[in-house]
Amino acid sequence: MRLLFVATAYFVAVSGHGVLYEPPSRNSAGSYMLGPGCAGGSCLWFNQGCSIGCPEATGNGTVFPAVPECENPDDPTIERFDSTHRTVFTIPIIDWTKWHPWRKPGSAPVENPCGLAGGWYIPGTDGNGGEAPPGVAQGFLGTDMKPLFKETVWVAGRTAEVAWGIYANHGGGYSYRLCPADRELTEACFKEHQLTLLGDKQWLQWDHGRNVDNRTEINAIRLDEGTVPEGSQWTRNPIPACAGPEDSISLGAFNTPCTEPQFDPPVRDIFGFGGGSCGSSLPGTECTPERFEEQTFDFGVVDTAQVPNLPEGKYVLSFRWDAEQTPQVWTSCADVTITESGEPSKPFQPYEGCELCCGSVQDGGICANCTNCLDDKTGDCEYCWNELDGYNPDLFPEYHCLGYDRPDGGPTNYVPGDPRTGGFSPGCTRCWREGACRKYGL
Repeated sequence: MRLLFVATAYFVAVSGHGVLYEPPSRNSAGSYMLGPGCAGGSCLWFNQGCSIGCPEATGNGTVFPAVPECENPDDPTIERFDSTHRTVFTIPIIDWTKWHPWRKPGSAPVENPCGLAGGWYIPGTDGNGGEAPPGVAQGFLGTDMKPLFKETVWVAGRTAEVAWGIYANHGGGYSYRLCPADRELTEACFKEHQLTLLGDKQWLQWDHGRNVDNRTEINAIRLDEGTVPEGSQWTRNPIPACAGPEDSISLGAFNTPCTEPQFDPPVRDIFGFGGGSCGSSLPGTECTPERFEEQTFDFGVVDTAQVPNLPEGKYVLSFRWDAEQTPQVWTSCADVTITESGEPSKPFQPYEGCELCCGSVQDGGICANCTNCLDDKTGDCEYCWNELDGYNPDLFPEYHCLGYDRPDGGPTNYVPGDPRTGGFSPGCTRCWREGACRKYGL
């Protein structure tokens, strides 16, 4: 049995990881484990082999020196010595990020605007791609992930808060876009409705990115010239990565302490690669719970978005992060309902979804077949209690459909820094007891 499971995964060297988490992402499958930077493994959905101005992504792409993925790439619009918008400044003798996505925001092609599991249809080599989460078919399309049961409501003409997290930092910048849910979810559709983020301020929100009462205001660096679509607004990633010759291609982030930032950080000592270095495949990068907690960014990046005056209905929100250090674009998607009036959803509400426990294996309900296995560990029920197929770094708990729910039946509690004791289960016991699957017609 090939299980579709969204969870923590194998972090390959020089693969960045970041994700939309407010509104909560489809790619998370209702889990917030490792949030905000990789809630439910959602940071593993991306696009590989993306050069500015090329007709399509290739799944290839060299990191250093940058080699374009087509014969006639675009010239950068973020110039080589632009100290305001660039995010990678080391190795001055060559312009080695010249064709990477952030150098002309929005112009690099993507294979899927909600990401591919593992970045492409086949696993990448070290430093050139990634692998899918446990049980997820390599290259599974993010646009095929089902919406979360949780509904997010925005009101046309008003504002809404959006947020993303960083798990492995490769500079660059980002934008948010909408596409009507009843249309084909293509990059072209999302480009029709680029959102505007308001003002010259944004916030770092702490306590795993969820505490709205614990924010730090920082300056936002936005640009709308030289972007695709023309005039679309993009925002620079405010968190500097590590500086130094080795760190410029991320190797130093794994092998040596990160002591210098690429540019001045918005908050003192807030810079670096992020928690993803602990899950790297590089030799010598074994990690302790204490080191994992220290390296993980305990904040999300919050912006205020203008909700456009679109017709009432359901929409898909795509977050797009164009990296500068690598030829990668990180995309993830969420679902919003836009109304003409009424009250919007309150952002950053805790959510422990039942998506993994309902439906079918094909639509992400990988534990749905376990409803009759609560007292049976034999035969067809055996897989419900065993570790699920797929790679799990030794640092993280093993994944099981059943056996490790909390006493109240909810999902296992785990945050970076916790010791690896026992396993992880998504909380199906409570979902089934409370009839969550029947509520959603599954």
